[in-house]
Amino acid sequence: MVEHLYALLALDKIDRATVAYVSLPVIDLAPFATGEDHLSSAAREQAAIIDATCQELGFLLAVGHGIASETKEELLDVMREFFAKPHDVKEQISIANSSCHRGYVGIGTEALEGALADDDQFDIPRLGDLKETIDSGTEHGPQHPEVLAGTPLHGPNQLPESPRFRAAWQRYFDEATEASLRAHRGLAVALGLASTWFEDLGDLSRDAFMYHLRMLHYPPTSRVTPAPGQPGCGSHTDYGSVTILTDDGQGGLQVKTRSGEWIDISVPPGHAVVNLGDLMAIWSNDRYVSNPHRVVSPPNVDRYSIPFFVEPGFHARVECLPTCQDASNPPRHEPLTAGPYLLSRFDGTHSYRNALLD
Repeated sequence: MVEHLYALLALDKIDRATVAYVSLPVIDLAPFATGEDHLSSAAREQAAIIDATCQELGFLLAVGHGIASETKEELLDVMREFFAKPHDVKEQISIANSSCHRGYVGIGTEALEGALADDDQFDIPRLGDLKETIDSGTEHGPQHPEVLAGTPLHGPNQLPESPRFRAAWQRYFDEATEASLRAHRGLAVALGLASTWFEDLGDLSRDAFMYHLRMLHYPPTSRVTPAPGQPGCGSHTDYGSVTILTDDGQGGLQVKTRSGEWIDISVPPGHAVVNLGDLMAIWSNDRYVSNPHRVVSPPNVDRYSIPFFVEPGFHARVECLPTCQDASNPPRHEPLTAGPYLLSRFDGTHSYRNALLD
């Protein structure tokens, strides 16, 4: 039985007087947990829902993801403490000081508006997003092979010094990693692959995935007045394969459908958003969609969210899957390497990497 939640379908002008209702499927990722039979009848039922939904909307709500509510709440608590600190304290861990894109990103210093697959607008000045974040990823020590090789995006995190923050971050990171594996297994089964196809891309010397955990704060517009047209988070597509997102329940996330309408997404307690990125669209030969999405900042409350971005390993070759092509449907995209693609997206959206955003 497919569970549905109702989301508001709004016009681009966000006219709340003119809405229609659509149902958004909720998938159960528990059948794809580590150690489960990923080809069970329960798993196949969920894979069918994933396949049908991702052909029209690369966004799903998920239960059975493995991120405990208390894990999320503890990380939200330490995030609130950090983002309440003075700006100069937060800047002590600025991402500009990092060799591997880790650390604090201040309000207005990232501009995601126009960061769209196949339609980037990185060559024109843009307003920065009204959000701040801590960017983090897999902790790589100085002897890690990729660090020794100088591979970009591999190295140490810059996190607040609080032991409580580090413990909350690590617990969430570990549980989100398992959630992302469950999502990838569901997608693999939906695409006619072995359930572990994506995670098997790794070997003894290279990781199957790059993981990037962002901790986001959107201040209320009553306190940080936007310039005309300045977004909380501009319209963009995600860069990698899968994103797992939880938040504080304040809303604000909007997703654009293939027909061009915007859906308001709320995340009920115990649920997570699972959405697809550009590389999954390439892998699936556009069978699955990487949807543009944005965040409308709340007027009178702070909003916090925790997206966990998953990309193939830096050296992974991404090209059309064999199950997504035939003589009548040849590959639509040129193969690419995951790491350089990801770097190109960061170069276009962060002011410390792009002078047009200063």
